[in-house]
Order: sequence, then C-alpha cells, then structure tokens
Amino acid sequence: MTRTLLAPAFALMALATPAAADGLNVTVDGIRNAKGNIVILVFDDARGFDSLDVWSAIDYVQVPSRKGSVSHEFADLNEGPYAVLLFHDENKDEDLNMTATKLLEGLGSTGAPNPQDEPDFTAASVWPGDVRVRIHYDQ
Repeated sequence: MTRTLLAPAFALMALATPAAADGLNVTVDGIRNAKGNIVILVFDDARGFDSLDVWSAIDYVQVPSRKGSVSHEFADLNEGPYAVLLFHDENKDEDLNMTATKLLEGLGSTGAPNPQDEPDFTAASVWPGDVRVRIHYDQ
C-alpha cells in the first residue's frame, strides 16, 4: 500500500524539478557579420541582471563573431535559473556602443524574442540545457 502511494508522489516530484543538464549551451542567432566578438554574460540573480551590472555576471565569454550564429557551452552552469545577456562587440572595445537614441551594435537576451522586449530576470530565466537567443540590431 505504501509503495502504491509513494510512486505517484515521486513521479510528480520528477516533473516539477528541472532535469540535470550538461551545462548551459547558448546559441546566438541573427548575427549580421563576422566583425568583432559576441560577448555573452550569464546571471544567476535578479539584482545584477535587472540593473545590467556586468560585474555581477557569474560567467561570461567572448566568442569570435560569425555571420548567422555562434554557440558556446558553459559546462559548469548546471543549477539555474539563469538569464543571458549578450551583445555584438563589432569593434572589440568591450562596450555596447550606442547613440542617445539607438544601438550601434547588436543586443539580445533570453526572454526577448523581439527587439522592443526588455525582460526582467524572471521573464528571462532559463534552465541549463540548450538555449537560443536572437540578437537584434537597430540599423
């Protein structure tokens, strides 16, 4: 009798818990050219992500840009949730260049499928596994 009652409970617990993954695998889509690098920042808390505090990212990488898409595996990021912020550093100055009214380089984040989206950490949260992020350009 006890075994019969516990089996459904364990099944429900397995469904509610994200599956163990082999890191966070980020693919960036929509890159317009092969100039510079794609800078990918990963956050594990709302305060850093929501305030765009790059120094509070738990991991980051600069991947050589390639027209179309690039990927990077953060093999040690297995807990989650995470939010990803990225930009196309076309001139390799390690800064997102913009004017007062528009971006000069591409920008993207998890939870932002459209250029006008500005998700907070909760909306941008993803679990380890395969994640695709579209990069958006103003020009």
